[in-house]
Amino acid sequence: MPKKNKPKRVALTEEMMMVEYEESSKVSVMGITFTDEDMILVSTVLKKLGDLATVRLASISIGDEGMKYVVEGLRNITTLVEITLGNTGLGSESVRIFTEILGNKTALTILDLTENSIEGDGVQHLTLTELRLTTNQIGDEGAQHLCDLLRNTTTLTILQIGNNDIGEEGIRHFADALKNNKTITTLDLSTNKIKDEGARYLGVALRDNTTLSELNLGSSEIEAEGARLLGDGLRNNKSLTSLHLTRNSIEDEGVQHLLNALENNTILNHLDLAWTEFEDDGKKAIDDYVKKTGHTVFTDRDF
Repeated sequence: MPKKNKPKRVALTEEMMMVEYEESSKVSVMGITFTDEDMILVSTVLKKLGDLATVRLASISIGDEGMKYVVEGLRNITTLVEITLGNTGLGSESVRIFTEILGNKTALTILDLTENSIEGDGVQHLTLTELRLTTNQIGDEGAQHLCDLLRNTTTLTILQIGNNDIGEEGIRHFADALKNNKTITTLDLSTNKIKDEGARYLGVALRDNTTLSELNLGSSEIEAEGARLLGDGLRNNKSLTSLHLTRNSIEDEGVQHLLNALENNTILNHLDLAWTEFEDDGKKAIDDYVKKTGHTVFTDRDF
């Protein structure tokens, strides 16, 4: 029986993978449509790359079935440091498969799963330094699973979970986990439904947390009361250096409350209020704060 020829796109992809690997110990495949049969062939190539350090598969249709072949191809590679699987049609089953087979890779430190349909279950068992889950389907229930990771991790420093439909209840779990977390330095919660109640939970957590240095709460439906509650939590905080509150409606009252609370905080020196709703009194409060502290406040308007 004659040997079946590989599809041209797969043969070309294999050739490109081998060239990049030989030059840099990296493999990148982006913007290509593969069938499950194609993924078997790609998996075969991955098995040949013994000291592969970085895999980037983005904007290609892998799905949960294709993920099985990807993981099988990477199973015996012990040198992997970074894996990117952004916008590849993965669901929570893919995370389970990944964790079961690759979750104990001691070299793996960065996992990027942005723009998929992952709900959060399974990631709590991964040992990483950086986890990117922006634009998935975590929700409040998935947030609870992530909080198990925050409570137990001894390695994770960067967590990006923006745009995941996380509401006040999910933020409550995050805030509770943050109180005693000793590793997270950068947390992106932007474009979730935090609102003032969620800001209250985070404000309480920031009184106790001693490691978080950058917090992104942009586009989180926070208003004046939420800004006040965040400010109260940051009044004596000794670790946060950067706070992003872009595209919230904190208005003049919220700006004034927040900056009054931060007047004597010498640690937080970067405050981002771009495209945040406030008027003349808010502008004056910012001007007075900058003159008094010398800290940076970013806005989208001239003073």
